[in-house]
Amino acid sequence: MEDWLYNLIGYTLYVLVGFISAFFVYFILRKKVLGRFWAAIIMGIIGSVFGGFLLDDIFKKLTDIYNVNVLASLFLSVILIWLYSVVAPGGKKK
Repeated sequence: MEDWLYNLIGYTLYVLVGFISAFFVYFILRKKVLGRFWAAIIMGIIGSVFGGFLLDDIFKKLTDIYNVNVLASLFLSVILIWLYSVVAPGGKKK
């Protein structure tokens, strides 16, 4: 497989993991997030990318898919959205 396609699939997985974690935190856990679902998606993608890079050594070889450590990516994206929802002003989501 060509390198550009391999990288494209990897980056797409980061976005997908960020979206799934945002959906989980916002709709399943029903956490209030400043900026609503769109902000949760952005924070999820940022957390997914940073989690994939920063926590890769910790979770090494647990779940590598197209050179993306999905477990580390998912872990930090959910943590980042949760922290953002805690810091956001206001009460619980209605």
